[in-house]
Amino acid sequence: MMKDHSALELNEPSSMVGTEQSSSVHPTPREPAYLFHSLLQWFITDWRTRKYFFFGALLLLINVSVTVAYYVNYPGVTFDADTPAYLVVAERLYTHPYLLVDAWRLPGYPLLIAFVYAFAGYRNWMAVSAAQDVLFVLATMEIYVLAILVFKRTWMAFLIGLIVGTNVILISYVKPIMSEGMALWLLTTLTLALVYYVHTLRLHAFWLVVVCLVLLVFTRPEWLYLPVPLFAFVLLVAVRRGVRWRSGLVVLLNIVVALTCIYTLVGIYIYINTRQNNYPGLTAVENFNLMGKVLQYNMQDEAPPQYAQISHQLDILVVKDRDPYHILPYVPALAKDYSLPAGTMARAIILHHPVEFLVKSLPLFPPSLTSYYDSIRPNIHGPFDEPLALMKSFDRILYQANVFFLLCIPLWLVLFCGRRLRTQQLPLERGSIFLGARLLWRRGPAAWRTRRNSQEFNKNF
Repeated sequence: MMKDHSALELNEPSSMVGTEQSSSVHPTPREPAYLFHSLLQWFITDWRTRKYFFFGALLLLINVSVTVAYYVNYPGVTFDADTPAYLVVAERLYTHPYLLVDAWRLPGYPLLIAFVYAFAGYRNWMAVSAAQDVLFVLATMEIYVLAILVFKRTWMAFLIGLIVGTNVILISYVKPIMSEGMALWLLTTLTLALVYYVHTLRLHAFWLVVVCLVLLVFTRPEWLYLPVPLFAFVLLVAVRRGVRWRSGLVVLLNIVVALTCIYTLVGIYIYINTRQNNYPGLTAVENFNLMGKVLQYNMQDEAPPQYAQISHQLDILVVKDRDPYHILPYVPALAKDYSLPAGTMARAIILHHPVEFLVKSLPLFPPSLTSYYDSIRPNIHGPFDEPLALMKSFDRILYQANVFFLLCIPLWLVLFCGRRLRTQQLPLERGSIFLGARLLWRRGPAAWRTRRNSQEFNKNF
């Protein structure tokens, strides 16, 4: 025992000396050299294994380079027919932040504009466009992470991110002062949060999905109907993963609380809109959208008898134009009160003829996957015209290939219902991708009418 004790005493100083020598040579955790050394070691390890950082950094560099080239090639701020309404609300929020409710525009995108004003200066529209570019870069990197989580292949995730990050047509929707850039980022974040929830089934991931949904609902009115089917999918995921009944009750309880919170906020917004603006709804744009579908399907004559005279007026007007923004000003009975009578009439037609409305909607679904607004600037040349034109030609091929996206629906159903795959996460994750991607790529056609009809407006703004 004495021998061992003395040996320990003899060895202890040498070990202390070694520690002192090593501490004098190697940097401490507080020194910048230590942080650099740790980062370098992590990069080397990543390079020898998955190469997440390398391909992510390369994708970021390419994405930023393409977007900067597009902004340089198309200088200045691009306005849209919807831009003035957004700017009016943003200016009011900038001066009176508590006035969130407006009869025409939801507060999501105007809040982003007001936020940029606060940091970059009042009416600094170029800064707003640049902020949307940053959101596009973030969305691209989130898609890269999303693809890694689903496919577990770095090279595949890089290619998917590259297709999105160099999509010139998509960038043409991000640059103008309109809500598409913010919507793209929100939908991507929602999809990433949904896949993360499928991976972990953790409640904080679920509530991240809820936060994204709230932001979406108050950015575009059509997403008001998304929470119910999305939460049904969340509940189905929990069931398919075989969670215990107690955990299932917790998931169900959180879904009920989330739906209550979302639609309570919507109800409060509608109540304030009714009291403040005399409009009992989210936004008057809904009335134009509903009437636009009725006119597009030539269903104005299907209205109840009390609308007979108005239907006759619409029959005369639709001979030359079916755009509700052009037609409703010539029908005062429909245009008053933020066009609320137009929305009421359109809802009555749709509710009384749902089968006809559905039958006329289905043939338009496949073409909507391949339709987009192609921004063309004639007689004005930029320094990057040739490479951007080359990338756009590839993007056109991609948009035509979107029609094959319909094959993903039966394929996912087979994967989801298969007995051997019912406990695997991959079909569930691809279902999340399907839900998010369908909404993501549908944003282009949804804005096509506005972009197309705003050419004259851009000349005179």
